[in-house]
Amino acid sequence: MRQATMNTRVAALVTACTALLSACGGSDSSGGTVQSIDFAYPGPHYMLDAPAPLKATASSGLPVTFTSNTPKICTVVDGSVVPVAAGECSVTATQDGDSTYIAAAPAQQLFNILPHTQAIDFPSPGFQDITASTTVALSATATSGLPVSFASTSPEVCTVTGTTLSLVSMGTCSIVASQDGDATYGAATQTVKFTVGDSKPPVLTFVSGFTANGTVESANYDGYAGSNLDGWWCSDPTWCSRELSTDGLSFTMNYFLQTKDPNHPNHDNGVGAYVGLEIFAPGLKGFVPDGDTLTGMQIGKQSTMKLNVALDPLWYSTIATGKNNADLKVIFDMGHFVKKPKQDDPDPTHYDACNIAIQATFTPSGAAAHTYELSLDGFKAISNSCGLAGIDPVAELANYTIVRIHVEAATANQTVSSSPDPAHPTYPTTITVTAPITFQ
Repeated sequence: MRQATMNTRVAALVTACTALLSACGGSDSSGGTVQSIDFAYPGPHYMLDAPAPLKATASSGLPVTFTSNTPKICTVVDGSVVPVAAGECSVTATQDGDSTYIAAAPAQQLFNILPHTQAIDFPSPGFQDITASTTVALSATATSGLPVSFASTSPEVCTVTGTTLSLVSMGTCSIVASQDGDATYGAATQTVKFTVGDSKPPVLTFVSGFTANGTVESANYDGYAGSNLDGWWCSDPTWCSRELSTDGLSFTMNYFLQTKDPNHPNHDNGVGAYVGLEIFAPGLKGFVPDGDTLTGMQIGKQSTMKLNVALDPLWYSTIATGKNNADLKVIFDMGHFVKKPKQDDPDPTHYDACNIAIQATFTPSGAAAHTYELSLDGFKAISNSCGLAGIDPVAELANYTIVRIHVEAATANQTVSSSPDPAHPTYPTTITVTAPITFQ
């Protein structure tokens, strides 16, 4: 036991001395100069990713060589890691030395190769009249091209056999489309909910088009964006812009975050950004300032919302890489008015005007324009909306009007640049909404 302890201390002493020689550029007993390798952690990589360069430097300045220790998981080609299969990838960096420097102690990094993400495009069947039909054909596609399966989570209302939906009773039908993934792709699911009833509700049109002065329905609309770099409100035309299509059907909000722009220096340790657009209900320019807004879109038996959205392709690519998130949020500002107490102010006559909001988040199936159908059952109350807890979204939709709709980036792009100059990156986040937006 005493001998083992002595060996351990000697080994530790040798390691410390080697590190000291390396740091000071010292020599070992052979007369060569000691060098070391700094091998940066590569972070996770994803199946189907392009080969990504590994980064390591030797204190000698000599070139570093990389070797995969797990070739069934990853290989190294010309200094770049190439994903082969999902699992743990181990890479060793070496530098063999020369006439001046001795070989460096190898450095190793262990990181994950993750499955490529996929999304499912599952259009909702929409309202189903049980008196007109008892079966419906289901259809969905996965971005991977792999087959999709269906299952009902509300068998008392509807069941599924293969791709055939059978209506059992009136109520809310919930169907899950699943793709289990394979060696390349991770699993994915998409759920849709719709109403099974005996009379189809009318289609309500929130907006049918845009003009330079408002919507076709004589309501206000606008885009918004900002970050901590521009005072949380974008006024620089090289950073943000609004576009109206010539046919008046599409409105686009662009935000080009530029973290190295000398006109907007970063005085913080991080970057936060937001971008979206807003559309008021037909005929509305704003909210009643001190009470419920009674005009707006009143939902009755309607159970879904349809909207057509397109995204910037670079921003959308962050869904597949896992580096960020191109999910979208749809927010309803309701007519429900609340006097929100001012923080640290006990005087009840001092308050902020606030309207209850509910929201849903969804993952787009692609960057190109696509019509999405969102179940109103999927909308949730925003946490502590207007300082209130326990908000019931169903009750809000039943008892109050929808005054304004937002379509926002859940996370603005801060990772994939459109600039050819890496020293001056530009991160685009673009959202285009094409009319109509309807409820049915």
